[in-house]
Amino acid sequence: MGASVGQIVRQAAVRSPQRIALCDVGRVGDSVREVTYAELDWAARSAAAVLVANGVEPGQRVALCAENSLQLMAAWFGVIYAGAAVVPIPILSAAPEVAYRLRHARVGLLLHDAARATLANDAVREAGGVRGIELGALQDPAVAPLRYPLDVSPAAAAMVLYTSGTTGQAKGAEISHASLLLHTSSLVQHALGLGEHDVVLSALPLTHSYGIRMAMLAPLYAQARIVLVPRFSAERTLELVATQGVTWLPAVPTMLAAWARLEAAPASAALRWVLSAGAPLPDELARRAEVCLGAQIRQGYGMTEATFATINAPPDARVLGSVGRPSWGVELRIVDGEGRDVTPGEGGEVLVRGHNQMTRYLYDPEASAEVTRDGFMRSGDVGRIDADGRLWIVDRIKDLVIRGGYNVYPSEVEDVLARHPDVAEVAVIGRPDPVYGEELIAVIVPRPGRPPDLVGLAELARARLSRSKWPREYAFIEHMPLGGSGKVQKRELRQWWREGRLLVIAAPA
Repeated sequence: MGASVGQIVRQAAVRSPQRIALCDVGRVGDSVREVTYAELDWAARSAAAVLVANGVEPGQRVALCAENSLQLMAAWFGVIYAGAAVVPIPILSAAPEVAYRLRHARVGLLLHDAARATLANDAVREAGGVRGIELGALQDPAVAPLRYPLDVSPAAAAMVLYTSGTTGQAKGAEISHASLLLHTSSLVQHALGLGEHDVVLSALPLTHSYGIRMAMLAPLYAQARIVLVPRFSAERTLELVATQGVTWLPAVPTMLAAWARLEAAPASAALRWVLSAGAPLPDELARRAEVCLGAQIRQGYGMTEATFATINAPPDARVLGSVGRPSWGVELRIVDGEGRDVTPGEGGEVLVRGHNQMTRYLYDPEASAEVTRDGFMRSGDVGRIDADGRLWIVDRIKDLVIRGGYNVYPSEVEDVLARHPDVAEVAVIGRPDPVYGEELIAVIVPRPGRPPDLVGLAELARARLSRSKWPREYAFIEHMPLGGSGKVQKRELRQWWREGRLLVIAAPA
């Protein structure tokens, strides 16, 4: 089987077959199922045998769209055991989005759970030449499991992860077995410090890069126990943190905001620390969530094409706002618009090089060449490295607002407004303005039971920000538009503004 990412489960099954790999809690009212590493390996070999019987060959690609479950994990590793590559499909995708990925990745099979049968049928019909198989059919007693996983080259593709497609069509980032296996190993051993006695809450979707890497592969590599939740619920996951003795969990800021809104007592003494990634985390939100969770929240940074380049992990000191030092085997550069390295402490585009990099954009050599520079991958993020070697992300280049000739990074404004006690979530966007070029709108989700405080927000901004960074308009909404990984979709907020769906209120003079 060589250096296949499937070795993560296979070796655990050989070395510790009776160790509990996961606790599948299912939906509320479902019976809890504990699964050993030997059982997970058997389920993956069974799925692989069915896939082979359905014509799947090494080197092919198989799409997977399902919510978190044992069936999903068995199917994911079943595809790997069959020598194919997984194309994860977010469960919140629309049929045309799924169909595009099926066509672009030249997928022959779409695996899906029962809840996504209609979505799968619509996507398969639109894509043409693709068959859909429900996950339950992969455990067929009439088909003997593969005795051993099929051999693959370390350079072969293990996954194709599609970018969000914020500019043009989504691109497929091809991730090799060698990259996925080496990066997982280095994260577990040099950053996360996970071991066989850890219990990891897996509430992130396992059809996204972050969830796959940190809520599935990392704990399995460490032979820890995964508490598997179908979909995120603030109340239920907080309860599971306590009742299951969770010691570590990966999350996104929207999850942390949901926990913070509960204003509950610390969840568990067993929880060592929490990883936040996927979007900027305002300092004030981190503090409020820590009160609820009873553990420090640390940040990490990466992208679909080169994930978890840095982590502010223990025993390094927790530094609010920083995403930490480079992960083992990863190098960073900060460059100006001409590609020249800036002096330490100055801002510029973050470039990344290491074993965490993708191999290429699928069928797009021009984009693959454009995103790399002297072997380093361009991130599209503005950041700086401080005197201690820690990375600070300023914002996305594409989210930059230029008001009256001044560069305004929305994350800086968001961090200030998040300090207001009535703010649960905040996102700042730009809109066209005939005088200043662009103007800032602060979109606010108030905390439950708190009326919007327009005067207080405006005063806070004026007290802590220069005049060019003051939002001149505010909008109050109940929920942020989120992507499948839990990120706030600023593109969607800008679209809401264009369509007149944001009720915008001018800031008081």
